[in-house]
Amino acid sequence: MGLFSAPPRNLRDELLDLDEAPFEEVKDSLSDVRRVNRYLSGYRVLLNHAEPFLKSHSEKRPFTVIDLATGSADQPTELVLFARRLGIPIRVIAIDINRKMLDYAREESNQFPEISFIQCDILNLPFAENSFDLAINSLALHHFSETNAVSIIQALDRLGKQGFIVNDLHRSRVAFCSIFILTRILTKNRLTRYDAPVSVMNAFTPSEMKQLAQNAGVKGFQVHRHFPYRIALIRNSIP
Repeated sequence: MGLFSAPPRNLRDELLDLDEAPFEEVKDSLSDVRRVNRYLSGYRVLLNHAEPFLKSHSEKRPFTVIDLATGSADQPTELVLFARRLGIPIRVIAIDINRKMLDYAREESNQFPEISFIQCDILNLPFAENSFDLAINSLALHHFSETNAVSIIQALDRLGKQGFIVNDLHRSRVAFCSIFILTRILTKNRLTRYDAPVSVMNAFTPSEMKQLAQNAGVKGFQVHRHFPYRIALIRNSIP
């Protein structure tokens, strides 16, 4: 196979998911994740596709968002900052199953009263259909098996009245080699050095993302490729 072809997906656990590392080491790794997202389009992809949803909101009530598997909540904080710049009121419910992660997210988001946190399982959500204007899942789908990824996309489709955004990595050999080198240069954190390349190899390709959406029964979706090696799966039902 050539350098630019996608290697086979081989789902492996990331160290952060195992929740066995000391919390200070976890916090340091999450800081690395924020830095990578800032400079490698992790936020720009979400905000680019969220903008039409936000700008279409003309009601006085806040625009409502659910963020599935929020992690450190860096994605919803960027979304709130963006909504503030647009002058659009927003309310985000951020969910995660990991209590330690939610404690860190609350600490990092104490200047964002627009965000509330709930601990629950992404595969067993306690929310009714169309409970939110927009449902999002950022850089988390690749943590799951194909079967569970389909279930998550179905949940996003069910919860987002106006649509949903999945923002994730694009599996490729170039992306793997690039992030392997970058993490060796930019950080000494063993979690980041292990998890970042594994995340790339766990990710889906654009064609696989399309198949997941089809298997989930989503109508009217689009798959977008973004530089460098990012994918967005979108359903936009704005009138």
